[in-house]
Amino acid sequence: MAFKQLGPAEFARSSAARLGRLVAQRRVSPVQLAECAIALAKQFEPAVNAYVMFLEAYARKGATAREAEARKGQLRSPLHGVPIAIKDNFYLKGFPATRGSRTSTDYVPDTNSPMIERMLEAGVVIIGKTTMPEFGWKGTGISPLTGVTRNPWDTRRNSGGSSAGSAVTVATGAVPIALGSDAGGSIRIPAAFCGTVGLKPTLGRIPVWPGTVTETLSHQGPLCRTVADAALVLRASAGPDARDPLSYNSAANADPARQKRLRAGALRIGVAATLFGVKVDDEVSAVFARAVSRLKRTVKGAYKNTTIDAELPYEAFETLWVTGRGLGFADLIAKHGAKMDPGLARLDGLAGDYAVADYFKAIGDRRKFVAAACDVLERFDVLVTPTMPLLPFDADKEVPAGGDAGAPLPWIGWTPFTYPFNLSGQPAISIPCGFTAGGIPVGLQIVGPWGQDDLVLAVARSFEACLAEATPRLPPLAMQALASD
Repeated sequence: MAFKQLGPAEFARSSAARLGRLVAQRRVSPVQLAECAIALAKQFEPAVNAYVMFLEAYARKGATAREAEARKGQLRSPLHGVPIAIKDNFYLKGFPATRGSRTSTDYVPDTNSPMIERMLEAGVVIIGKTTMPEFGWKGTGISPLTGVTRNPWDTRRNSGGSSAGSAVTVATGAVPIALGSDAGGSIRIPAAFCGTVGLKPTLGRIPVWPGTVTETLSHQGPLCRTVADAALVLRASAGPDARDPLSYNSAANADPARQKRLRAGALRIGVAATLFGVKVDDEVSAVFARAVSRLKRTVKGAYKNTTIDAELPYEAFETLWVTGRGLGFADLIAKHGAKMDPGLARLDGLAGDYAVADYFKAIGDRRKFVAAACDVLERFDVLVTPTMPLLPFDADKEVPAGGDAGAPLPWIGWTPFTYPFNLSGQPAISIPCGFTAGGIPVGLQIVGPWGQDDLVLAVARSFEACLAEATPRLPPLAMQALASD
């Protein structure tokens, strides 16, 4: 097999689907792709601080095996030989799972998480593990283990989290796919801040294991360069697994009426420039409005302004999160609290302030919100919102200027459009929809009915094509590095 040379610039602009096709056509080598990904990822460190560890020897061994298979025409999937990165809360057999904590640096799992297992079966090559806040408890990329992960569009700004490094490494062009998790927005927040695609599938569609202390909120999914790549990851990794009981009730639901409207260009698209009466930053509003205006001119559908007939479920989410994290990590906090994130460590004490009645009230309030969220997606096929109501703020801050840093969960004060859809479990994707005058990306969120992941992806793909001219692929930091190669 004679391989052509694929330069870093071409690699950084290529989708996973394209790289997989080049491997299948025996035009590029998985080894070459892995070497390119590792070199690019390392080039951006420590400026963005996206990686906990690089797995160079492991990646080269895997790439060599995938190349040998490709030479024989034994292709595992359209992702065969494609390099990816994974968030450090995923278990990869034989390698530490630090999960952003100084309390677990010596923990080495002896098995793979289901999503990792399935992606490896699909033929990907894992080059490294990416940064996250301690045990993924918040929406920024600040960790006591790895420090501050930075936004590649402006390293003075926040990357968002908790899938911080995964969003950042995709945004720089180092890998076309990185895996993340999302229990309150942890895929969509950094996707919006860093200008990538980020998919939170229906709850349980991709099985989550090891389980979390907020089990009924936790999703796993990809951060990608393109919506088509996200669809490939979902196809490779979805399906039941006995380790996650929720995964047995999350199969895609056939809905012929919605699919018929999609094909006819008559989809009912609900547009919410804001939700719950939240004030949206003027720059975000302007970019979102321009994007929606362009979509209305280009993507056929019945667009109508709408909202969710419910209050922001702040207290319900806070109760579930504080009690889940505070009590779930109580023993660890008692033993190692002094070297943990102070915000996480204080949840142990705060959790004790909640009575059993408070917990069951939160469950009831959650049910009321879910009913309202499901109702709006009976009247509409998809709901479109800004992913975030604000632009990324200072990299080393937990809240924007004026935010409540002393709140039990400071991060849910500035993420009101993401965590509600963890309560509902509905599929949601963030795609780039444009940039501010200062060159900062803005995300557009598409939410769909339970089980309608394929519908959400189809809509996202058509929106992505419409908005492509307004969404440059690579940040200046990456462009400068590639220009020097």
